[in-house]
Amino acid sequence: MQSVKGIRRDLRKTSLIDLPLIIGLSLVSILIRSLSANWPLAVNEFDPWYLFYNALLIAQVHGNWYAVPPDVLGWFPWGYFIELGNTIGLPFLVALASLPFYGAYGANAVYTVAIFSDILLSGLGVVASYLSIESLTNSRLAGYMAAAIIAVSPALTYKNLLGGLPKTSWGAVFILFTIFLFNQGLKRKNIWYGIPAGILLFLAEISWGGYTYIDLSLLVAAFLLILLNRNDEITANLYTVTVVVTAFLTSLAPNNIGFLSGLAHGLSLLLISAMLYLDMYLSKTLPKEIAESRNLIVIAVLIFIFSLGLSGLAILRPTSMPIPSRYYAIVNPFYQVTVPIDKTVAEYIPQPITSMIQDFGIGLFLSIIGMYYTIRKGNLSGLWLLVLGVASIFGTSEQPYLFNYTAYMVATLGGLGVYYIADNLLKGAKYGNGNKILVAVILGIIGISLIADAGLATLASNEPPAIANAATSFLTTNYSWVSAINWIRTHSPQHAFILSWWDYGYWLEVLTNRSVIDENNTLNGTQIKLMAEMFLNNESFAVNVLEKDYHLYPYGSPNYTIPVYIIAYDAVTEVFTANQLQWYLGYPPDIPGPFLGYTTSLGDIGKAMGAMTTIAGYPLNEYINLTEINDTITQIINTYATTDPTLAQTLASQVSQAEPFAWTPTAYNSLIVQMFIESLYQLPYGQPIAPFTTQLIPSSSSYTITGSPLPRVQLLYFQPAYIALFPVGSGGSGGVFYTTYIMVMVYQFVQPGVALQPSVVINS
Repeated sequence: MQSVKGIRRDLRKTSLIDLPLIIGLSLVSILIRSLSANWPLAVNEFDPWYLFYNALLIAQVHGNWYAVPPDVLGWFPWGYFIELGNTIGLPFLVALASLPFYGAYGANAVYTVAIFSDILLSGLGVVASYLSIESLTNSRLAGYMAAAIIAVSPALTYKNLLGGLPKTSWGAVFILFTIFLFNQGLKRKNIWYGIPAGILLFLAEISWGGYTYIDLSLLVAAFLLILLNRNDEITANLYTVTVVVTAFLTSLAPNNIGFLSGLAHGLSLLLISAMLYLDMYLSKTLPKEIAESRNLIVIAVLIFIFSLGLSGLAILRPTSMPIPSRYYAIVNPFYQVTVPIDKTVAEYIPQPITSMIQDFGIGLFLSIIGMYYTIRKGNLSGLWLLVLGVASIFGTSEQPYLFNYTAYMVATLGGLGVYYIADNLLKGAKYGNGNKILVAVILGIIGISLIADAGLATLASNEPPAIANAATSFLTTNYSWVSAINWIRTHSPQHAFILSWWDYGYWLEVLTNRSVIDENNTLNGTQIKLMAEMFLNNESFAVNVLEKDYHLYPYGSPNYTIPVYIIAYDAVTEVFTANQLQWYLGYPPDIPGPFLGYTTSLGDIGKAMGAMTTIAGYPLNEYINLTEINDTITQIINTYATTDPTLAQTLASQVSQAEPFAWTPTAYNSLIVQMFIESLYQLPYGQPIAPFTTQLIPSSSSYTITGSPLPRVQLLYFQPAYIALFPVGSGGSGGVFYTTYIMVMVYQFVQPGVALQPSVVINS
């Protein structure tokens, strides 16, 4: 009760002065992230669809997260229980918020809350940043700067737009509220602040799922607290109250979170309490000359335990540990290059410092100064923020998918950095050694930088949800995926089985309510590799896998029981030249510029000739003819370098970008390539042209393009059932004009001799 009264008193103290500014910054943050409302509203990206699916399941059982049925549609034929570990927390909160309206609106209520919950997140992120840093520094300036940095952060786009359901961002916001409450308890010497702090920490863990990360960060923060001789009784007591509440609540969550069971998690948090109490006990019982070195005794014990842990990690193979390989790769960067999924997924590939500067802006530099401040003056709250910041920045440099969590740590540490700079300069001015004008200049520079960040964030936020533009970078709506998914939902039975590359697993499972071979969580590397092998080999290989491994048989076979479909997509370009229509796989690299006969891939062809070969363990040169690429570039330079160097440079660049289509005979015979070729011949008009066969024929005022037709393909066991094409852009010049489409193909597994009549939908 005392903690509740204290919180009310703290908020009343600042509300009259701070409320207008914080509301203003919150509105800025909300408006930037709401720009995607200019486009059709939908759940965004890929993973959020599964979070929405979980929220819907929880709402259907009236918010009882113990009664959620298992997910039997993922990772066919095994099924996969709903990922209670790291996906049930945020859906649980979404389901609870939608329950008052669920009786009247059903699934639409859950869908609406899921889409617009990011508006609440945008505002809460600003408030949490302000409160946590104002509490740590007793400086409104520091709080305002942290709030301003997070309000305009370019990192909080894409996954944090409407419908993004970014569970890592929710976890970060709850952590910042925890830091605020914990620090208020330290300032007021009131351990009962640990009760609301423990509740917020519980919400952070179930919404994000980062048990291990939170445990280890608190351990390191406590380690630093002891090392710096800042431990005291109120800190230990307040921390213990906090973690007892958190451990109790998380023990009620269904299943474990992260890599530790709920019991082990609670024990690990309490072990940190024991360490703090041990430090205080030693300070009281040891002789004075030894007591001053007690921190070294505690640290020695911790180092010993940590060394044992590292030795265990070194001895055990990562594949035999409970830590997934892609997470272990963050800890051990040398191991990262051996993990196929890390080498093929953009979110797992280390990024350069320039990308991090673009994502986090000036806050990244200010956060370094903030880290120095917390080392010098931080209590357990500040040191925890320090550890969270260092770990998140390092983790994001290794695997960028953490960026929308790291943004909050960078912003808050950046606020501390501004405070440290301004405070020291103003202290110097007090004694005649500083310059108040310099503080104003520095704040002005930071303000200009934040305006630039706001501009970047605004540009990045004005984009449609992935499902509404076929997950392309084109700022246009494209319903090819929506059309294909709707066809499966309405034209296949409930027990149908869908194969695709893992990127679209959640879309297909949630929107069709059908079983899928793989999902975006990439937990089953064996099955993802098998899908890559099916795409990269001929159709006989895929038939053998389906019949021998999955006991699935083609439609028309006496053994047929379950309909099997394969889905793939990429861009295709319709070219009009010399009164002829031609089709090219891929899209022009400089769309909407002139079409010069070469295309690149944004879909499954590019993934097949990169990610799939890597995961399957196939040499790339078995599928891509690098010699043909080099010879073509050489021929272009010899032909145009002296007469038209600009054209030579442009053509050479486009040839290098056309690498996914420089097919060897092995690539031509692969299932994925033959599916695309056969689909092009199902289109009602136009001639499909083979890659790397085109020629430019100049005339007086224009030019024409000719090329060899693609050899016809007729697969025996896989036939096109539905093909959807929707345009994403057009361009051209010099008498050659084109329109680029996204083509999504749905093939069915059939017995040879069974004829399907495919439905072809173009821009409808």
